[in-house]
Amino acid sequence: MSKEEGLREMTYQMVMRTSWKMLQSGLLSEDEYLAFEAKMREKYRPVIGVLFSDIDLLSCG
Repeated sequence: MSKEEGLREMTYQMVMRTSWKMLQSGLLSEDEYLAFEAKMREKYRPVIGVLFSDIDLLSCG
């Protein structure tokens, strides 16, 4: 993984963690969260984070 890929990955993970907390606290709806997640995957093109993007975190608990 290049330095640029690592930075994109780290940024994606931080952004998605924050948005997950916003979802859990009711600041985002599930639809808003899913739309945001799709935009962030497109923007940051995560290498590792995309491995987990197929897991439906909304139904996990």
